Amino acid sequence: MSRIEAHHIFQFASLLIVIGLLCSRFMISLGMIFFLIAGIWEGNILLKIKAFFNNKYYLAVSGIFLIFFISGIWSEDSQYFLNRMRIKLPILFLPFAFCAIPQLDIKIIKRVMWGFILAILISTFWSLGMFILDADHYVSIYSKGQIIPTPIHHIRFSIMISLACCLSIYLYLKSAKFSVEKIEKRSLVLIAVFLILYLHFLAVRSGLFTLYVLLICLFYFLLKEKANKTLSISIAAVVVFMVFLSTQYVPTIKNKIGYMKYSLELFSQNKNIRDLSDSRRLGSIYAGLQLIKNNPVAGVGIGDIMNETNTYLSENYPELKDLELLPHNQYILTAAAIGIPGLLLFVLFTIMPLLYYNGYNDYFFFSSQIMFFASFLVEHTIESQIGVALYIFVLLFAMKTQESLNTAK
Repeated sequence: MSRIEAHHIFQFASLLIVIGLLCSRFMISLGMIFFLIAGIWEGNILLKIKAFFNNKYYLAVSGIFLIFFISGIWSEDSQYFLNRMRIKLPILFLPFAFCAIPQLDIKIIKRVMWGFILAILISTFWSLGMFILDADHYVSIYSKGQIIPTPIHHIRFSIMISLACCLSIYLYLKSAKFSVEKIEKRSLVLIAVFLILYLHFLAVRSGLFTLYVLLICLFYFLLKEKANKTLSISIAAVVVFMVFLSTQYVPTIKNKIGYMKYSLELFSQNKNIRDLSDSRRLGSIYAGLQLIKNNPVAGVGIGDIMNETNTYLSENYPELKDLELLPHNQYILTAAAIGIPGLLLFVLFTIMPLLYYNGYNDYFFFSSQIMFFASFLVEHTIESQIGVALYIFVLLFAMKTQESLNTAK
């Protein structure tokens, strides 16, 4: 029997994370523990700790946790503060784990990518199967702000679909590097097209937003290559045409647009807004902006962000009080919780990893992070266990992939 090595544990941990993101919070936690085990499995632990503290890019990722943690000093609600920090804890220790994990073989990277793609593909089949069982009902509920069944919260799921599209395109573009066979290339094209169509059918705005950001990144990368200028222009034209067709002929999107207009109209009148998702989103954002205005330097503290948001809503939008809302924008939430200086550090720490081995020149690394930055504009992405797990896993996997591909040259 062959000896268990760190890369075996890494693959197992990746499998746990991918499956856990779709169906089990326990498996997410277990996967993170196994990443840590993989990091300390081989080699001198003291040398690995030293290497981590000498790597400013991995340290920057851990810094995201620390800037929120420091706000505990002026947070009055210690219980909620500890809850926020518990959710963000993987951002603190996983960078060390990935930094300590030995260089990954190209075959391992390819397996993890395919595993993520197939897991998402199977999940979309399940979702479509549920829709087919009662199509008329599910089309009609879009006019009420509801959607077809998804394995996890539809916003997180839609972003995962965009990431699966990203990986499919990346493996196709890097087919020579990853020894992708012809049948695999054809499969990747079909999968990417299917997931793009499904995402339009699902009609979740956050997912569509990140998808279009992904396609814009593709346009940019192809445009940089002179031989692909015609292809990049063709992709841009197809995207514009696809957006137009979806708004005109996809029933779920048409109903969603109608619901959004109805929701915004009621919000402007400040009536009957408690059960409208767009009203909750806008109300929470207004609350966050007011908190920034009142506390621009230090913020209210991450421990008090929910109470302060609720206080604002109680005074200005009483129907939205006691819904446990947070500002529905990660940047606004961060500035409201830890101040504008804290926001600047947050932006710095999230951008810095893109400089690791010139990650901004790699399609997967660059586009996946730009997609997350886009999601930060419309969601409080890293304020839930699944959001944190998805963000930190994709970021660190992209960093490790970039490191492994470059050091293998």
